[in-house]
Amino acid sequence: MPTKPLRISRSGLRLFLECPRCFWLDLHHKIKRPPGYPYTLSAAVDYLVKQEFDKYRSTDNLPPIFATSGIDARLFSGQELPEWRNNFKGIAYYDKNLDATLYGAVDDVLQFNDGSLAVVDYKSSGSREINIYDDYQKQMDTYTHILNKLGYTTQPNAYFVFYVVQKDGGGFQNVLPFREELRAVPVNPDWVQEAFEAAVKLSRQDAPPPPSEECDHCNYVASANKYSVEVIGPRKIIP
Repeated sequence: MPTKPLRISRSGLRLFLECPRCFWLDLHHKIKRPPGYPYTLSAAVDYLVKQEFDKYRSTDNLPPIFATSGIDARLFSGQELPEWRNNFKGIAYYDKNLDATLYGAVDDVLQFNDGSLAVVDYKSSGSREINIYDDYQKQMDTYTHILNKLGYTTQPNAYFVFYVVQKDGGGFQNVLPFREELRAVPVNPDWVQEAFEAAVKLSRQDAPPPPSEECDHCNYVASANKYSVEVIGPRKIIP
């Protein structure tokens, strides 16, 4: 029986790495983990930063956060950029042998004088200290891997532009001040292809893998299933 083409997003690959069972249930039955709070403020910051950086792009100038750091590059202005930024298209690599696509949307891209590219991601935070979480690192590794598979040469580093809320202003006053910081992180895309292949293989299995002891969601379901629920009128009685 022929397999169907697959599209696995960067967040889907993250889910696979966190819990193969949750990944399989999401893909096969649209059973999703309960959603967290929407990051509407972060999304608004991303939107505004894109607008600001695009003004510099239109004049072929670097935003000050890059220019003052001595980075010898320019903002990528290729015709692919709007698609690369699109959440439903993104930078996408189709693996013919797997009949599957890995994709993800980038915030921005730097192009260096030798033509090589580096991924840029905007992050907003209310924490005092900047943290490069493991998921942030994997995000940059994955995007760099896709660019490599598309034939682009990439830089050894990717870049985060952090917007950190300053809490020492003495009040809100209808203005939310941010501190802008640039962080370069070494990228290691070597693990991505193997993880992608494993995710594709699992997705084509007819049965899900067992629950993961390390998955909070699997543990919650397992614990809840230990109890029977008897419904009497509008009340629920849990023995």
